[in-house]
Amino acid sequence: MLVNVLLVSLQKNVDVSGLKFLHYYLLHKGYNSLLLFLPNFDKNDSHAFNNIIKFIDNEKPGFIGISLMSLEYSNAAALTDSLKNRFSSIPFIWGGIHPTIEPDMCLVSADYVCLGEGEKSILDFADAVSTNGDPKGINNLCYMENDRLRKNPMYPLIENLDDIPSYEHIPANSFLQGKDGLIQKMNKKTFRTYNRFRGTIYDAVSSRGCPFKCTFCCNNSLADLYDNKSRMIRRRSIEYLILELETAVNQYPEIEYIHFLDDCFSMANKDHIKSFCNVYKERVRKPFITHEIPTNVNREKVEYMKDAGLVWVEVGLQSGSDVVCKDIYKRGSYKADYLNSMRIMGDNNIAVVCDVILDNPYEKEEDKLETLQALVETPRPFLPHFFSLNLYKGTELHDMVMKEYPYRKDEYLDKDYYDYEKNVINDMTRMAGFLGQEYMIKMVSLYRTNPNGKKFKTMLFFGKLLSIVIIEPYTYFQLIKISQYGSTLKSLKVLPGYFKEGFKRYFKQFASRKKRKTKR
Repeated sequence: MLVNVLLVSLQKNVDVSGLKFLHYYLLHKGYNSLLLFLPNFDKNDSHAFNNIIKFIDNEKPGFIGISLMSLEYSNAAALTDSLKNRFSSIPFIWGGIHPTIEPDMCLVSADYVCLGEGEKSILDFADAVSTNGDPKGINNLCYMENDRLRKNPMYPLIENLDDIPSYEHIPANSFLQGKDGLIQKMNKKTFRTYNRFRGTIYDAVSSRGCPFKCTFCCNNSLADLYDNKSRMIRRRSIEYLILELETAVNQYPEIEYIHFLDDCFSMANKDHIKSFCNVYKERVRKPFITHEIPTNVNREKVEYMKDAGLVWVEVGLQSGSDVVCKDIYKRGSYKADYLNSMRIMGDNNIAVVCDVILDNPYEKEEDKLETLQALVETPRPFLPHFFSLNLYKGTELHDMVMKEYPYRKDEYLDKDYYDYEKNVINDMTRMAGFLGQEYMIKMVSLYRTNPNGKKFKTMLFFGKLLSIVIIEPYTYFQLIKISQYGSTLKSLKVLPGYFKEGFKRYFKQFASRKKRKTKR
């Protein structure tokens, strides 16, 4: 008899594509998989915890799987440790990027950790539990035995992504614990409440893999697990993908955009892009969003995609310093590539988000000012997104920094990467995405001459005020309007869907955070 399976997310929202893939893989194989969202989990809330116990008592899962990122580690450990006291016979298996890069840490609480892609391993684990078998021989698993970490061989990467079932916008058999501690079946209201964009954006995956080797990215840990084969791009067939999207937009008419989560959507060759675009604009007919690496942005591909409905693109600048990109990030994408990609997007009237990494201890002041200058030169309008560098274990940059700044060893476990340091250069860098070129050039000149001078401080104050109060909100609305093909009415209609995530990032610039030590 097949056991019930309980999969748990501790993420603050319900946008968990990886866990949804596992959930639907198990459902497709005949298992009664249950997906429980705990976005408000508080280890000190006994009322909410007792309701989790009641839920588990009622559903009687054969095992419990928890997917987590590094920021959720402490909550995952607290939840698992507490539940084990009550359900000592239920095995706990953890998966996701944090267990993959820190299996020994996670096995302090979990019985097993799944490394890398989990579809085949989670099915094997469910089969083993259902037949009272021993899961210790399952590929991708690691566990502790006689105080030693045991790692099993890895399954090859799934080559045919069509073998993985599509998921639904609102997952079947899904439940959510609200702020009142009550666990209820997921419905449209709760989904909209806990979805970052109020359910108006459908997250889709058309490919897996990334060819880049950025030193700050956890993809390097996956590459090590798979002998660099994870850098190869694996794609779902166009027909299989389109069928999923057709189903989603027909089932949920409130979907306004399709968001492709691929690391670089346009990595596909021109013929594939052209074929996809022809089918998409005929059968899906929804505006869509992609992520792109500047070196792969090609004018002809972008024109195909624009014609099919491309309206938003997220592009990674990371640093405007070619030295930092080459020698520190080992990224292979430079300022000229970024500016060229932004010009192509601007020429096609596409709304663009630009990712920038701040708080890199290896960046000199001149490197930081080069990032500022790159933003000044970027065609308007665009929306810069700022991230504080997080030093994830398993990345090359983490190992570099730990030699000189060992006190930063565990900061990634509780650091919100939107919470960047509040200092003058970071303030100016944010303003550079919104204020005019002449104003920024003058401000930087005054900063270089005398950063403590009255003229500079006055210009900084009024520039920041103008940017925060007027230009930044106006730019956001401008870009939303571009994504709605210039229609003010349609922009106002979709505007509520942007509020939650937009306000979150907007107000992060006011959060107080002291500058981290950089003494070597």
